[in-house]
Order: sequence, then structure tokens, then C-alpha cells
Amino acid sequence: MSQFYCREDELRKLNKRYVGDKFECIVIYGRRRVGKTALINEFCKDKPTIFFSALNTTGRENLEALSKSIMSFERPDMESAPEFRSYDAALDELTALSKEKRIVFVIDEYEKKYLFSSLDKQ
Repeated sequence: MSQFYCREDELRKLNKRYVGDKFECIVIYGRRRVGKTALINEFCKDKPTIFFSALNTTGRENLEALSKSIMSFERPDMESAPEFRSYDAALDELTALSKEKRIVFVIDEYEKKYLFSSLDKQ
């Protein structure tokens, strides 16, 4: 069994919020290369998770990547996933999935200027 060092307190806090009875939005931010993604990966190990790595690219390519993340969670046996027509449609699908069971939705490598510009262009 692997050990996870130096972030036990943060991991405990995340798990406490996960088992709560309400919707939670948690933002983890900080300097690059300090272990944010490792913390998230450790937290998500035993939880149903949709992991989306935002790209430093166009809104269309980010929507395509988000669509693939959602569809690979929802239908892992599908070879090619259909693409959502809009971010609203993708977020509606996430909402529907979260009503069926508790899920963790992770946006990693979030760059405000790229993601917001993608959403604004719809």
C-alpha cells in the first residue's frame, strides 16, 4: 500500500466534505508544482470521478475534451464519444449524473482566461 505524505490534514478535510449531505464546490489553488494534482488524485482514488484537464487552447477543443471526460465516465466501453453542442449541455449532463450518485468533478490545469473565454464565446 502506498503512503501519501504531508497532506493528511488536507485529505481528511476533503473526505469530510465529501461525505457531507450537501453539494460542495471546493477550489484548490496555489503555486505550480506543490502537489495539488497529487492531492486531488489521492482524494479521488476510491470515488467516482470525472477528471477534466483544461487545455490552453480553443473553446471548441476544450469542449471536445470535456465531452470525452464525461462520456468516458458515463460509458467507458464506448470507443468514440459524442461531443456536447455547448458547455451548458455538458454541465447539464454533469448535473444529471450527480443526481444519480455522488460524483467528483475535477477541472485540472485551470487557466481562468482560457476557460472563461471558452464559456463566453457560446
